[in-house]
Amino acid sequence: MIRVIAEGLVKRYGRVAAVDHASLELPPGELTCLLGPPGAGKTTLARLLAGLESADDGEIYFGDRMVQALPPRDRGVGMVFRDHALWPALSVRDNVAYPLKLQGVPGRERRRRVDETLAALRVDTLADLRPAALTPGQSLRVALARALIAQPDVLILDEPLAGVEPQGRDDAWDEIRRARVEAGLTTLLLTSAVPEALARADRLAVMDLGRILQSGTPHELYTQPVDVFVARLLGPTNLLQGQVDGLSHDPSRREVVVRTPVGRLVARTNLPAPTATTSLTVSIRPESLALGPGIPSDANRFPATIERITFQGSTRRILLRGPGDWPVTALALQSQSAHVREGQSVTLSIAPENVTLLPGKFAVGGGS
Repeated sequence: MIRVIAEGLVKRYGRVAAVDHASLELPPGELTCLLGPPGAGKTTLARLLAGLESADDGEIYFGDRMVQALPPRDRGVGMVFRDHALWPALSVRDNVAYPLKLQGVPGRERRRRVDETLAALRVDTLADLRPAALTPGQSLRVALARALIAQPDVLILDEPLAGVEPQGRDDAWDEIRRARVEAGLTTLLLTSAVPEALARADRLAVMDLGRILQSGTPHELYTQPVDVFVARLLGPTNLLQGQVDGLSHDPSRREVVVRTPVGRLVARTNLPAPTATTSLTVSIRPESLALGPGIPSDANRFPATIERITFQGSTRRILLRGPGDWPVTALALQSQSAHVREGQSVTLSIAPENVTLLPGKFAVGGGS
């Protein structure tokens, strides 16, 4: 297993920087999901790592090797493209064998390794078919077999589940996990599917406008995003304008009192040295809000009126109006919200550790 480090990568197309001083680390043997909107630069960054594009600046290390000057065949990267990029005129067997043919592996050894790889990915019965006869899930397994056949150190998957039907996505994720774990591969997966990235990734990186904005565990990014963009990208959140009104007398608690449209809230912050009158944004995830009773003594609380309740199976999405007619969204389990109804006045509460402070002001009012 190797560690992959990209430092300050730049790739320009004319005056546009598709990758703009992006730095990213892929821990050995882990699955890192690179998440971002279309045009963020994800595919370009992946192609730089694989050697399919040359960087204008920056360095790439695979373990102790600096590889940005090496051609793709010498980097030890297996890649699965968004459309799987299988050659339509070749059979499944010949598609998977092609990387070994380029390496000059003798025919008998090539056939043995292809048979083993096809069996491991459970597509051996499809060996003589052409790609047009495959389902999207089968096509993914064939593309994965072709990426693994040359025994790479690094696996890069560019939106590999884009064409897989919803009912087959769990099986496809399990197949990817099994294959990469058995091979001990450091893996980068590009995706725009936020819930899947949060659930499946060992590490998560968010990219926009060519830059890596934040990387860490999914839990870290979800609960402590660095800015409003990351907070909104990873899921619904209530956004409030805030201003620091006071600091905790106990530095170890890092608690800050913030004035917001719904009143003063106590937050625990990782922001560097906030001072009184500092303007910022408060982010509160809907599932962090509780509707009384049984409010803990150290929790923030404020009154609200329920406007609408939307049934979502095991949960209810509850739209409320807080002080100053400020819109607030809460998410509650059915079993914990059976007592509430539209038009009812309630008390909302939230623990200080679930009040996230973000630098600067957000452009649009309300929640998202």
